[in-house]
Amino acid sequence: MSRAPALAALAAVVALMTTACVQLWPLPALENGRIPDRAMTEITPQCRVLDAVAPRLVAMLAAAKADGVGLAPETSSYLPPGVAGPPRIESCYRSYEMQAWWRTYYCSIGKCQDAAVPGTSKHGLGRAVDFEDQDGELTFRSPGYVWLGAHAAQFGFFQPPSVQEGSSGEEAWHWEAQVDQ
Repeated sequence: MSRAPALAALAAVVALMTTACVQLWPLPALENGRIPDRAMTEITPQCRVLDAVAPRLVAMLAAAKADGVGLAPETSSYLPPGVAGPPRIESCYRSYEMQAWWRTYYCSIGKCQDAAVPGTSKHGLGRAVDFEDQDGELTFRSPGYVWLGAHAAQFGFFQPPSVQEGSSGEEAWHWEAQVDQ
């Protein structure tokens, strides 16, 4: 008897058992800033998002590129020159520890309102993205921002009113994905 059919049968059994395990042990409720790696997809080294968000984000970035816009998750902290940056850049999912780092930084310069209380950030839920484009950090006039304003909704992304131009917490770079609960 050939070993190939036996190995194929074993592979089929392992695949079925793996599928059953996934169904028997679903992900627990996702805790802000403490989402397990198995629930996220890496888009860039600085950007991981929930698996449910990833295909839409990838499609949106490709569409922007096709339109000549260099839209991407941020690769820099964009802090002022001479200010020590964070230990790592997390432009999409943000761990609890990095949420605490940003909150401490903003409070140290008297702007606590510019960073969420750790454990409450939309970044900590794996569905927020801070973008840059070919000109650097997004502004309300940059090509990436203009493109997002015209196309983001087609991919299930939006900019919350709390960070839109004219709000007290303006952040042209911050966009979020709608996620069904």
